[in-house]
Amino acid sequence: MFEGASLLQGDNTIPGLKIPPELKELLPRIFKEVTDFGCDFFPTVVQMLTYDEISEVAAYSGFPVRYPHWKWGMEYEQLARGYEHGMHRIYEMVINTNPCYIYCLDSNTMVDNVTVVAHALGHNDFFKNNVFFAPTKVGDQNMMNRLANHGTRIRRYMRRWGKERVTEFIDYVLRIETLIDSTKAWKPKKIKNLVTSDSRKYKFPKRLNVKDGHEYMEDYINPEDWIDKQNEKIRRKEIANEIGIFGKPTKDIMGFLRDHAPLKPWQADIISMLYEEALYFSPQRGTKMMNEGWASYIDHNIMCKRGLCGLAQENEDGGVIEYAKHKMGVLGGKYSMNPYKLGYCLFSEIESRWDKGRFGPEYENCKDIKKKANWDTKAGLGHQKVFEVRATHNDLTALIEFFDEEFCNKYEFFQWRLFPNGEYKIVDRDYKSIKKKLVAQHINGGLPVIKLTEPNYKGKGYMFLQHEWTGQTLYQPYVAATLQALSFLWGNRVYLATRDQNEQEIIWCAFGSGGDNDISLISREQYENDKGEEEGFDTKSTGGF
Repeated sequence: MFEGASLLQGDNTIPGLKIPPELKELLPRIFKEVTDFGCDFFPTVVQMLTYDEISEVAAYSGFPVRYPHWKWGMEYEQLARGYEHGMHRIYEMVINTNPCYIYCLDSNTMVDNVTVVAHALGHNDFFKNNVFFAPTKVGDQNMMNRLANHGTRIRRYMRRWGKERVTEFIDYVLRIETLIDSTKAWKPKKIKNLVTSDSRKYKFPKRLNVKDGHEYMEDYINPEDWIDKQNEKIRRKEIANEIGIFGKPTKDIMGFLRDHAPLKPWQADIISMLYEEALYFSPQRGTKMMNEGWASYIDHNIMCKRGLCGLAQENEDGGVIEYAKHKMGVLGGKYSMNPYKLGYCLFSEIESRWDKGRFGPEYENCKDIKKKANWDTKAGLGHQKVFEVRATHNDLTALIEFFDEEFCNKYEFFQWRLFPNGEYKIVDRDYKSIKKKLVAQHINGGLPVIKLTEPNYKGKGYMFLQHEWTGQTLYQPYVAATLQALSFLWGNRVYLATRDQNEQEIIWCAFGSGGDNDISLISREQYENDKGEEEGFDTKSTGGF
């Protein structure tokens, strides 16, 4: 990359490195086996990359056509040097597009390549069929093309307004890209009417339905006082909209700034593009465990149960040991709680339970320990059930529904601790407390829940945010950087209420984006009693950041 080589090498007709002939011959077999297993995936493009190229693609989140920014270079440096020093290895990459792109590492062994193609097709199937990815499928449009269009528009703004100015604005927007409400992706997009009109939409009070033939009950079902209350609600809502009263708190802070911040046209366009990208990537944050678990479950079934370990091997069982080593590294061993292992074990257990009929009231209410341990009704519903779960669950819902005491004990998902003598010991076996911690880690994709409660705080245009306290304090450097970005974009002060380690309420305030002097941290009591607000808080006397 540093020598100016093109991203995808190859000849003038085929991008990337040429796929080894022996692997190219096996691809149709791999695709057929995954399809026969029951997967339904997008049309797929397989490309071979060097470690340097795959690190570059990974730095761009799988989309090498994105806008120019120093962030991608930093991530590339970290990934490339990590590989060079033996700290990690990217076996493959797969991205949620139609067609779906799979990038394979050219230094993989044959067993690794067969494994990662089967694994990536599992991801492909998950992208296409999981309900939480449904909003990312906009017709047949390829997301690669959409992000390329975003890159082109941003480069145009850089040429017109200056690269440094546009890059600085992008810096601030990227700091708030997780302050979104992913459910907004489900709402239909509204086409803005650019024609000014002075019309009013009338709203009518809600009425309870009266069945045909029972019209005489109208006055009893919808009495006059009920109708008056509904009219009063409509009147209050119209007044609130007219004078600009903010409605209910919202997580979609980035979307609010896109619609209401005092931005120039080019700035508004950029934040709209980055908001669209943030919504596109958000399902991956909430399905990390299920997505990786499903792909691991698929490659296990294809490689072991369907015998693809032996493809292109000198003897039929030649690839089993190599695959087992690969799988052991991915799942992380006995004491690991990584998403690959947790998701894989959940899918494996679901298949086993539904094959043996170990579900439903009869099984759950059985008090005979021996009978319950040997329970097997030969239901054979495991294959059907895992595909159903893959389509309808994310990490949070799967943990809530399937992580129970039986599962926790069987797979020993206990809380382990490494002691100074090098020995791991169990420090907590209570599945309820373990499950509570796991669920907490997956709420909102593992990010703190912060809501905008008032955009016109104290009638002065200040933005007031509230952190939903769950026992975890916010990381101060991130708080400072995020609030400064919000203050820059909003053009006014931004307040954030949260709690400290002693669970005492504290108030962060950003007065601008200039640095540490623009950030203050005080207690709620100090904030309420402060009389020098117009001049700003004294960050030294109040314990400023």
